[in-house]
Amino acid sequence: MKFSADTARRTAAASLAAAALLGATGCSFTNLQATTLEYSASDGTSTEFNEVKFRHIAYVTSGVDSPARLIGSVSNTGLEDAEVEISSATETFALTVPSRTVVSLENDEELIADSFEGMPGEMYEVTLSVDGETEMLDAAVFDGVLPEYRDLVPGGADESVTDHLEHGPDTYGSGAAHHDPDEEGH
Repeated sequence: MKFSADTARRTAAASLAAAALLGATGCSFTNLQATTLEYSASDGTSTEFNEVKFRHIAYVTSGVDSPARLIGSVSNTGLEDAEVEISSATETFALTVPSRTVVSLENDEELIADSFEGMPGEMYEVTLSVDGETEMLDAAVFDGVLPEYRDLVPGGADESVTDHLEHGPDTYGSGAAHHDPDEEGH
């Protein structure tokens, strides 16, 4: 069979296009894909012990040496009840998580450490135990600055911590670009 110059050019162009397509799609083969990473999509820290899963574990407090509420959830997907302990430097909480159950630490339980050493904005080391197996976990510590945590601060949130967050006429929306000098109080 005889190939013409035109056929050779088309074959070369097709080969080049195929190589370019492979090169363009091969990036995901060799590079990290962020969508494949598992992470806690909410506040708090997560871990698991086989069938027992700790999700969004955190403390809410007004400050160091103040009471703190433990929040998050513990789920047991196993066929038997699980004995769970969550320990900080000042307090240990023990609970039984029934089989095939999710326990909300802030809604189903009242887990408040009377004196807490963690500082809002920092991570605080706790020890998790499930049926005698233990693991260390860094739990987030929140205060009442964010509205979703204000009602969870033991004894109530200090409203003065949010005074600096109030919008004035020059900070409404995304800044001075939204300021209307003729409109009062946004």
